[in-house]
Amino acid sequence: MFQGIARGSYLGRYKRDSTAYNRPIAVKARPGRNVTKPYRVIASATLVLLCSCGGDSNTGRGSENVVNIYNWADYIGPDTLKQFEIETGIKVNYDTYAAAATVDVKLLTGNSGYDVVVHSNQFSSRLIDVGVYQKLDTSLLPNLKNLDPDTMQSIDIYEKVRGYYVPYHWGSTGYMWNVDMVNERLPGQSMDSSAVLFDPAILSKLADCGVSFLDETTSTLPMALAYLGLDPNATDDESLLRIEELLLRVRPYVRYFSNEKFISDVPNKELCLAMSWSGDYATSARRAKEAGIDINLQYVVPVEGGALWVDGLYIPSDAPHAANAHKFINFLLRGDVAAGISKEVEYANANAASWEFLDEETLNNPAIYPDAAAWKRMFAIDAADPVRERARTRTLARVKSGL
Repeated sequence: MFQGIARGSYLGRYKRDSTAYNRPIAVKARPGRNVTKPYRVIASATLVLLCSCGGDSNTGRGSENVVNIYNWADYIGPDTLKQFEIETGIKVNYDTYAAAATVDVKLLTGNSGYDVVVHSNQFSSRLIDVGVYQKLDTSLLPNLKNLDPDTMQSIDIYEKVRGYYVPYHWGSTGYMWNVDMVNERLPGQSMDSSAVLFDPAILSKLADCGVSFLDETTSTLPMALAYLGLDPNATDDESLLRIEELLLRVRPYVRYFSNEKFISDVPNKELCLAMSWSGDYATSARRAKEAGIDINLQYVVPVEGGALWVDGLYIPSDAPHAANAHKFINFLLRGDVAAGISKEVEYANANAASWEFLDEETLNNPAIYPDAAAWKRMFAIDAADPVRERARTRTLARVKSGL
């Protein structure tokens, strides 16, 4: 078994001292594939997630037969919401967002009106401290039994959010590229190192075919820090200045920063290299295939490291329809429902009951369900305090503007 991670450490590479995070995080074997014993984990008897029961969740409020959902754009199955409405008679109001910071603003303001929010666990751990979320009532979530203990050992890395969330999807941060377009410009270039993103001598040769970076402080900046051999969670002024200088040197060769646009531009061959989240690679490949576009795409978590991220399902403390929120979350925990969403969004889930509905190609795709090599390269990201988070935000803003 690989030794576990503390927040900010590399999965399977080393363990950083941490009084809050001193338990091992096991490396997860991809479902559907036999693995050798060193990479196999023994399932825990109970999930850490289940250790908190919801005596304080306000499930009785709100008599309207509705549920209000707030989620990332393009992050749900095509028929998921309709199916829930048909089966339960509960009307779904569904809003989407394009950047994690948007969620924080809405929730911290209060009275958002949302009953279920999909949000990153790293950000949500900070929101727990100010009472934004209520604990889940596990008696209303019988489908929690479908969660895979092995996977939970690997991804349940933020102590504060335990008992407040159910995992929705998880994945890695890396980059994808059009093999033919890149080879034409960089013959023989190794793509395992994030030097392809951060070395101006390399990236400049790809400027004509198009490069994009993620518009997310907790994705782009940690990868740059790791490339320089720094702590990917560093937020001190000196570290931020170093990566700002690094990113400004390659800024002329980056066409844009976005969390969405590249998913269409890569399969349309308008970009040849895109920093991305793991599922976006699979989605881009699928879209190209559906459009009849002949393209050879690859994705990697660089040897220097990329972030592990986990998105959770949360219920705000002031949710007007908390009982319906629990019904919706329990619905998403059904194996067939979770599989339907994963097929659409191309991201890994922690739902063992869903895997029988997924094909072997998906289950054995290391971009979706990481292999041992990818696990070794991933690190977890801390939620910075508000002052340092603003410093990260300003750093990325200056890079984007090229100043």
